[in-house]
Amino acid sequence: MIRARNWPVWRSTLAANAAVAALYLLTGWLGLQLALSPGYATPLFLPAGIALAALVSGGARLLPGIAAASLLMNLLIPLGPEPGNARWLAALAAASASTLQAFVALHAFRRWVAPEIALGRDVLRFLLLTPLLAITSSTLSLTMIGLLGVIPATELAGNWLAWWIGDSVGMLLAAPLLWIVIGRPRQLWWRRRWLVGLPLLLLTAVFVAIYLQVERWESGQQMQTFRLKSQQAGDLLQAKLSEHERFVYAMARAINGHGRNMTARDFSNLARGYLEQRPELLSMSWLRPVTQAQRADFEAWGRAAVRPDFHIRQRGPDLQLQAAGPRARYVVATFIEPNGNRLYHGADFLSEPQRAAAVNAALGSGRPSASAPLELLRREIGRGIVLLQAVYPDEGEPAIGLLLVSLQVDSYLKRALQQVDFPHFLTRLEDVSAAQPIALLDDLQRPARPGDFQQRLHFGGRAYLLTLAPTAAYAAAQRGWQSWMVLTTGLFLTALLGALLLLISGERAQIQAQVRDSTARLQEREARLQAILDKAADAILTLASDGRLVSANAAAGRLFGYPAELMQGLELERLLPLDEGHSAATLLRAIAGGASHEHQASGWRSDGSSFPLAISVSEVELPDETLFVAILHDLTEQHRAQERIYRLAHHDPLTGLDNRLSLNLRLDQLLAQTRRAGGSAAVMFLDLDHFKKINDTHGHQVGDLLLVAVANRLRELMREIDTIARLGGDEFIVVTSGTVTPEAAGAIAVRIVDALSQPYSLQGLTVHSGASVGLAMFPSDGDDGGTLLRHADTAMYAAKTQGRGNFQFFSPAMNRATHERLLLENRLWQGLEQQEFELYLQAQIDLSSRHVIGAEALLRWHHPELGMVAPDRFIPIAEESGLILALGDWVLQEAVGLLQRWRSAGLGHLRLAVNLSARQCHGGGLLPLLDRLLADSGIDPALLELEITESAAMQDPERSRELLRELRARGIKVAIDDFGTGYSSLSYLKLFEIDRIKIDRGFVKDIESDPNDAVIVAATIALAHSLGLEVIAEGVETEAQSDFLRNKRCDEAQGYLFARPLPVPAFEEFAHPSLASAAP
Repeated sequence: MIRARNWPVWRSTLAANAAVAALYLLTGWLGLQLALSPGYATPLFLPAGIALAALVSGGARLLPGIAAASLLMNLLIPLGPEPGNARWLAALAAASASTLQAFVALHAFRRWVAPEIALGRDVLRFLLLTPLLAITSSTLSLTMIGLLGVIPATELAGNWLAWWIGDSVGMLLAAPLLWIVIGRPRQLWWRRRWLVGLPLLLLTAVFVAIYLQVERWESGQQMQTFRLKSQQAGDLLQAKLSEHERFVYAMARAINGHGRNMTARDFSNLARGYLEQRPELLSMSWLRPVTQAQRADFEAWGRAAVRPDFHIRQRGPDLQLQAAGPRARYVVATFIEPNGNRLYHGADFLSEPQRAAAVNAALGSGRPSASAPLELLRREIGRGIVLLQAVYPDEGEPAIGLLLVSLQVDSYLKRALQQVDFPHFLTRLEDVSAAQPIALLDDLQRPARPGDFQQRLHFGGRAYLLTLAPTAAYAAAQRGWQSWMVLTTGLFLTALLGALLLLISGERAQIQAQVRDSTARLQEREARLQAILDKAADAILTLASDGRLVSANAAAGRLFGYPAELMQGLELERLLPLDEGHSAATLLRAIAGGASHEHQASGWRSDGSSFPLAISVSEVELPDETLFVAILHDLTEQHRAQERIYRLAHHDPLTGLDNRLSLNLRLDQLLAQTRRAGGSAAVMFLDLDHFKKINDTHGHQVGDLLLVAVANRLRELMREIDTIARLGGDEFIVVTSGTVTPEAAGAIAVRIVDALSQPYSLQGLTVHSGASVGLAMFPSDGDDGGTLLRHADTAMYAAKTQGRGNFQFFSPAMNRATHERLLLENRLWQGLEQQEFELYLQAQIDLSSRHVIGAEALLRWHHPELGMVAPDRFIPIAEESGLILALGDWVLQEAVGLLQRWRSAGLGHLRLAVNLSARQCHGGGLLPLLDRLLADSGIDPALLELEITESAAMQDPERSRELLRELRARGIKVAIDDFGTGYSSLSYLKLFEIDRIKIDRGFVKDIESDPNDAVIVAATIALAHSLGLEVIAEGVETEAQSDFLRNKRCDEAQGYLFARPLPVPAFEEFAHPSLASAAP
């Protein structure tokens, strides 16, 4: 019991902590967008005010949420260059200091500041306490951060000032805003939402926007040097790369046909001068193409002309050069400059994919071609790029060699940047020739930002992306303080304005309290005068010149339906409608200055109803104001007498329906509205069937009663906004209001025909009549009321010629499918009356013995014109129209009759399953019908099994559960039909009291080919047996399906494998052949 009592408190505390933490994090994130580098000192830290307001209003129970949110937010700030213990300790120190500051603020405010902060003393203390409290967090946090070495000591003072200002301004701004939402007293704080809250929000947003604009301008000015130097660096680097391309291309043209006879000395003379002038280049090489057939001669030449141990080599698994294996061709490093690289003589550039790709590109293009980033032959140098240029002796001849220049990217790039004389670059160079960029150098270690410089470079047919960003130290050094001072000053001024508005709103609240006291004394004096006026019979109102009620007597309260205490202060327009553009004073002066001093108007009661009244007004001039005294009299009874006269002129005296005059007026008005709206309407002409015969046989009194009964049934069927009229005799008109489609009009006509065809009980007589209905649609069948009435009359006579008791559309082009469906619904009713329905039975088999143990009753319809109508065609219509209830009752009666007959015909052991519709399950007539049938027939209830689908049961689970319990209590068996297609679950099987489940044919048909269906069927059988239920499978069509179900211990089955649905005599012969001769 203790736990149950404390749970709501614990839950509310947890929810409050979560809400405060979420608000703390959100406002903290917003404030940190304004933070100084490196990101933890901001001039506006709203969480400090959130913590203060939350603790003052909610108490210390909210400290856990504040502490957790503060720790999480500080962990998200990049305190320090790398995550580690120092970062964790710094975050913990900042969170602890913020929590301690909030705790101290709680006790300080509860001691020295009143919760409403309404007096000047409280506002002044609020202004002085917040900056003093802000010292706590800024001092403790930055002291610990400085000791941990997270920021340099030289930056502590500036960050302390920013931290202190951020907390102070945050408390001055955020605390009042949050108190407006949660502060106490609620009435005072909530009234401050416009006077205090809105100005604070608007001014804060304005100053933040100004700060961002100024900061953006400052940043643009301060980073101008960086952008100029970046552009210079990018252009210089592109120029150097282009120079190398031009050089190798020019050198290749110079070598041209002399390459075959070029010696090491010749190559050295060519390359050394260029390399000495370009220290950023690592080496230059001459590569010779050699075939396998030329290899021996070439290696012999190399040992004589290059070095004694010369031979063609390639890198092995250990990255050391070793003898190259046999290959169709080679591209061999023959001459290399400078000397330090000559260890790599004989290296085959086709032995590695990246070098081979560069070689092939150079050979294929004839232009300088750069390789993708690769490991250079000198491993200690690392990654680099090689530039190759093929040398051709003459046009059309194969290349005799390739010139190669190699460079190390990082040293090459740093040397180029040194020439710009700007040591504050963070650099990233990427090869972007392929879909996936390859980083050659990356000092940036982060994604590119909008302020970074980027330039695309081209070298040897490849593309590179150069990204330059300023260092953090450079960015911090360039920061200006003008924008920060603008923001800080603006926020402090906003906070001071907020304090002033708190004072103004508090003083106004005190003044309002004094006014209320004076008003109470005045009301006491006025109450004595009011007691005198309350004795008057007519309503008496005293109104100010602006139409506000100063006083009203008790009769006025009764007249308008207001309690006496609510009348005072009401506006006159709440009681009387005022013309547009006219004031209450204008109306009152007009009535007072009239010749008769009396005016008739409509009054409005408190419940919204209106009534007629007469009002007379007198104007009373007082020294300081003008009052009006009005006397009002109710004219309701007088108007009722007038309405009775009007009704006699516009309504049929017998039925109370509209007469021809009223019909014409309302029809013209309705058609005009429908025409403007672009909609459609239906006009129905009704003529009663057999009325003359009834009138002649039973007398005019019975005929009149029939007409009244017909009018009442039409009123029950139609809406109040629809028009129902009697033209005379037995002719009625129905006009629908609002847009009506032909389908909807046909549905209405069916309901009318059905309702009017039901028997009438008139003075102890049972009278049968009906109606023929003709429909005309606006605007397709006529554009005016007279035409529509004539066309509806024509359609009505067409309905009469087709056998009465039906309806016809005037236009044959209306939706024939809709008409056929409605006719089919009508034929269903006739079919039930004329016994056109028949029961078919499908045998249910015990799988273990293959004996017939029962059957399922299936409904069939033999229509004399349509032939055999499929159930899926008429059952949905019966469901929608409500005929399914009558059909269901008929099926139950037939089924019980069969069971009763079988008991005496040797088939008493068979049970009979009947499907229940959703309407039968949830209607109120099923159980009484079953009780009557069981009592009259005397059959064993266990032989009757009622099947209900899962979807029908789950429409109202509780009601279905009670129904199934009642059925089981009567001994009737219950089965869930189509199991697995709807809401199947163990909880539903446990919820409902049933005897068996029926596996849907959709699972049975694929158990031979679909492992999933086989598993589902097996699991369903096992689950049902574990709950003590029997299982029957439907749709069994093959022996394999039967064997599978029998092996899985399924109890029963039905399907075409055993028997198709059969008429009753055929089934009885199938189930008991000896019965054929005895069957009736």
